[in-house]
Amino acid sequence: MGDVPMTVVPYPILERFCLEALARMGLTDEETSIWADVLLQGALRSVPGQGQGVQRLPDYYRRIKNGEMAPGVDLEIVSRGPAVLLTDAHNGLGSVMAVRAMRLALELAAGQGIGAVGVRHSTHFGIAAYYAMQALAHNCIGLAFSNAGPEIAPWGGTRATVGTNPWAAAVPAGQEWPVVLDMANSTSGKGMIGWYLREGRRIPWDWALTADGRSTDDPEAGMQGTLLPLGGPKGYAMAVIVDALTGVLTGSAFGLTAFANPHALDVGHMFITIDISRFMPVAQFKARMDAFIGEIRSSPLAPGAEAIYLPGELEYRREQERRAQGVPIETDRLAAMRELGQELNLATQL
Repeated sequence: MGDVPMTVVPYPILERFCLEALARMGLTDEETSIWADVLLQGALRSVPGQGQGVQRLPDYYRRIKNGEMAPGVDLEIVSRGPAVLLTDAHNGLGSVMAVRAMRLALELAAGQGIGAVGVRHSTHFGIAAYYAMQALAHNCIGLAFSNAGPEIAPWGGTRATVGTNPWAAAVPAGQEWPVVLDMANSTSGKGMIGWYLREGRRIPWDWALTADGRSTDDPEAGMQGTLLPLGGPKGYAMAVIVDALTGVLTGSAFGLTAFANPHALDVGHMFITIDISRFMPVAQFKARMDAFIGEIRSSPLAPGAEAIYLPGELEYRREQERRAQGVPIETDRLAAMRELGQELNLATQL
């Protein structure tokens, strides 16, 4: 048993590498700028084992070469209502399409007080929080939802039928950090189970089931089985609702059909923005949020607890630390990134 080997990469080098790599993959300047920012935020905010951020560049390059993701595609508006849009990503870059959709949702909220934009026929979009957080600068509350390939069995079943289906919410505050929730609907993901497998550690009993539906602490069996939903039947129910909002409602794949076609992943997203000023003055709302956060922090600490954190606070702290001290990346994933850099003949090498 032992820790997974990690290498710390200075953030400026990682940033240059990411921008150069995406540009060499045939992306437009706008696509490169958007996607690089999403991937870098994933690297700054995520914990090791989640498999988010710049370390996924080799996987994304493979998907682009295989036709699973298409650069240079516009986000098409299919139908329009006073505060609602349905769009089609046409198998484009999920992160780019999500940013464009969130911009449209913010435009709707500016005019109507609320905006909802559904995206069909999209691809993997990375960390959900990134898109919800786009609303913060506009004094809006942001919500982002996406479906994913089936990894969670229905409560009481053994076959995976719904995805982890991540979702995020971002709420602005005044002097405090914004409150940002970003979560999947499983207790853990296959990425973290794989991390435990590489470390030679047993997984917690509430992470996964074996292929025949038995509880397990064996990470290898968990990788071959299904994920347990967060909070038991509650997490399963939330995953169903997110799939209804993203897959079913937008006309994308859902349930067993999600991610079934490797050449058209057909992911569905939903983005919702709420203009705070339609409810009360923004300054008043932010002061109320600060007061709410203060009340939460005032709780006496439980035995063994070091502090009380709000949703998103650890991610903000992690981002600040990594910008200053570097980003830890699994050494084997870093090796794959270095191979990618050589294949693309990048000036910046890790």
